[in-house]
Amino acid sequence: MARDPMTAPVPKGSALTQFTMTMLILEILVVLFAGVTAFGLRLAPAATVWALTGVGMLALLIAAIVLGRFQRAGVIVGSLAQAVVLVTGVWMPASFAVGLSFLALWTASIYWGNKLDRERERRRAEQAAWEAEHRDESDAPGQ
Repeated sequence: MARDPMTAPVPKGSALTQFTMTMLILEILVVLFAGVTAFGLRLAPAATVWALTGVGMLALLIAAIVLGRFQRAGVIVGSLAQAVVLVTGVWMPASFAVGLSFLALWTASIYWGNKLDRERERRRAEQAAWEAEHRDESDAPGQ
Protein backbone atom coordinates (compact mmCIF):
# COMPACT_ATOMS: atom_id res chain seq x y z
CA MET A 1 0.00 0.00 0.00
CA ALA A 2 1.41 3.39 -0.99
CA ARG A 3 1.96 5.87 1.79
CA ASP A 4 2.51 9.59 1.50
CA PRO A 5 5.93 10.19 3.12
CA MET A 6 4.82 13.67 4.23
CA THR A 7 2.17 12.34 6.59
CA ALA A 8 2.94 11.09 10.07
CA PRO A 9 0.79 8.63 11.94
CA VAL A 10 -1.91 10.26 14.03
CA PRO A 11 -1.46 9.71 17.78
CA LYS A 12 -3.94 7.35 19.38
CA GLY A 13 -5.96 8.30 22.41
CA SER A 14 -7.81 11.45 23.25
CA ALA A 15 -6.10 14.79 23.70
CA LEU A 16 -9.04 15.82 25.89
CA THR A 17 -8.38 12.94 28.28
CA GLN A 18 -4.64 13.59 28.26
CA PHE A 19 -4.95 17.33 28.93
CA THR A 20 -7.64 17.10 31.59
CA MET A 21 -6.01 14.15 33.35
CA THR A 22 -2.75 16.11 33.51
CA MET A 23 -4.58 19.06 35.07
CA LEU A 24 -6.22 16.86 37.69
CA ILE A 25 -2.96 15.19 38.67
CA LEU A 26 -1.15 18.52 38.92
CA GLU A 27 -4.02 19.91 40.96
CA ILE A 28 -3.80 16.99 43.40
CA LEU A 29 -0.20 18.01 44.10
CA VAL A 30 -1.13 21.68 44.45
CA VAL A 31 -3.90 20.84 46.93
CA LEU A 32 -1.42 18.78 48.95
CA PHE A 33 1.08 21.67 49.00
CA ALA A 34 -1.69 24.10 49.95
CA GLY A 35 -2.61 21.82 52.84
CA VAL A 36 0.97 21.66 54.03
CA THR A 37 1.21 25.45 53.80
CA ALA A 38 -2.07 25.97 55.67
CA PHE A 39 -0.91 23.54 58.35
CA GLY A 40 2.47 25.27 58.69
CA LEU A 41 0.90 28.73 58.89
CA ARG A 42 -1.74 27.43 61.31
CA LEU A 43 -4.55 28.96 59.26
CA ALA A 44 -7.02 26.54 60.82
CA PRO A 45 -6.96 23.65 63.27
CA ALA A 46 -4.89 20.74 61.96
CA ALA A 47 -7.93 18.47 61.71
CA THR A 48 -9.74 21.04 59.52
CA VAL A 49 -6.71 21.57 57.29
CA TRP A 50 -6.14 17.87 56.70
CA ALA A 51 -9.85 17.12 56.29
CA LEU A 52 -10.19 19.81 53.60
CA THR A 53 -6.94 18.74 51.96
CA GLY A 54 -8.02 15.10 51.97
CA VAL A 55 -11.47 15.85 50.58
CA GLY A 56 -9.99 18.02 47.81
CA MET A 57 -7.37 15.45 46.87
CA LEU A 58 -9.89 12.60 46.99
CA ALA A 59 -12.35 14.51 44.78
CA LEU A 60 -9.60 15.16 42.23
CA LEU A 61 -8.39 11.54 42.35
CA ILE A 62 -11.92 10.21 41.82
CA ALA A 63 -12.32 12.62 38.90
CA ALA A 64 -9.06 11.36 37.37
CA ILE A 65 -10.11 7.72 37.74
CA VAL A 66 -13.55 8.36 36.24
CA LEU A 67 -11.99 10.41 33.43
CA GLY A 68 -9.71 7.53 32.50
CA ARG A 69 -12.69 5.18 32.06
CA PHE A 70 -15.60 7.38 31.00
CA GLN A 71 -14.53 10.58 29.29
CA ARG A 72 -17.80 12.56 29.42
CA ALA A 73 -18.57 11.58 33.01
CA GLY A 74 -14.96 12.30 33.95
CA VAL A 75 -15.18 15.83 32.60
CA ILE A 76 -18.35 16.40 34.64
CA VAL A 77 -16.82 14.92 37.81
CA GLY A 78 -13.63 16.91 37.17
CA SER A 79 -15.66 20.09 36.87
CA LEU A 80 -17.35 19.30 40.19
CA ALA A 81 -13.91 18.71 41.70
CA GLN A 82 -12.90 22.18 40.50
CA ALA A 83 -15.88 23.52 42.46
CA VAL A 84 -14.72 21.62 45.57
CA VAL A 85 -11.29 23.23 45.31
CA LEU A 86 -12.88 26.67 44.88
CA VAL A 87 -15.09 26.16 47.95
CA THR A 88 -12.02 25.56 50.12
CA GLY A 89 -11.31 29.24 49.58
CA VAL A 90 -13.95 29.90 52.25
CA TRP A 91 -11.54 28.50 54.84
CA MET A 92 -8.28 29.40 53.11
CA PRO A 93 -8.73 32.60 51.07
CA ALA A 94 -5.48 32.08 49.16
CA SER A 95 -7.12 28.98 47.68
CA PHE A 96 -9.45 31.18 45.64
CA ALA A 97 -6.56 32.40 43.48
CA VAL A 98 -5.23 28.87 43.01
CA GLY A 99 -8.74 27.52 42.39
CA LEU A 100 -9.50 30.19 39.81
CA SER A 101 -6.18 29.55 38.07
CA PHE A 102 -6.88 25.83 37.82
CA LEU A 103 -10.44 26.50 36.73
CA ALA A 104 -9.05 28.54 33.84
CA LEU A 105 -6.55 25.78 33.02
CA TRP A 106 -9.31 23.15 33.26
CA THR A 107 -11.50 25.13 30.87
CA ALA A 108 -8.58 25.57 28.45
CA SER A 109 -7.80 21.84 28.65
CA ILE A 110 -11.37 20.98 27.72
CA TYR A 111 -11.46 23.50 24.87
CA TRP A 112 -8.09 22.59 23.32
CA GLY A 113 -8.50 18.86 23.95
CA ASN A 114 -11.84 18.83 22.12
CA LYS A 115 -10.41 20.92 19.31
CA LEU A 116 -7.40 18.64 18.89
CA ASP A 117 -9.57 15.52 18.97
CA ARG A 118 -11.79 16.95 16.21
CA GLU A 119 -8.73 17.83 14.11
CA ARG A 120 -7.25 14.37 14.64
CA GLU A 121 -10.50 12.75 13.54
CA ARG A 122 -10.62 14.94 10.43
CA ARG A 123 -7.00 14.01 9.68
CA ARG A 124 -7.74 10.29 10.10
CA ALA A 125 -10.63 10.59 7.64
CA GLU A 126 -8.42 12.45 5.14
CA GLN A 127 -5.68 9.84 5.49
CA ALA A 128 -8.15 6.99 4.98
CA ALA A 129 -9.56 8.70 1.89
CA TRP A 130 -6.06 9.28 0.49
CA GLU A 131 -5.09 5.66 1.11
CA ALA A 132 -8.29 4.40 -0.52
CA GLU A 133 -7.69 6.64 -3.53
CA HIS A 134 -4.09 5.51 -3.95
CA ARG A 135 -4.62 1.83 -3.13
CA ASP A 136 -5.20 1.01 -6.82
CA GLU A 137 -1.95 2.73 -7.85
CA SER A 138 0.14 0.60 -5.48
CA ASP A 139 -1.41 -2.60 -6.82
CA ALA A 140 -0.52 -1.72 -10.42
CA PRO A 141 2.13 -3.94 -12.07
CA GLY A 142 5.63 -2.55 -12.41
CA GLN A 143 5.67 -0.63 -9.16
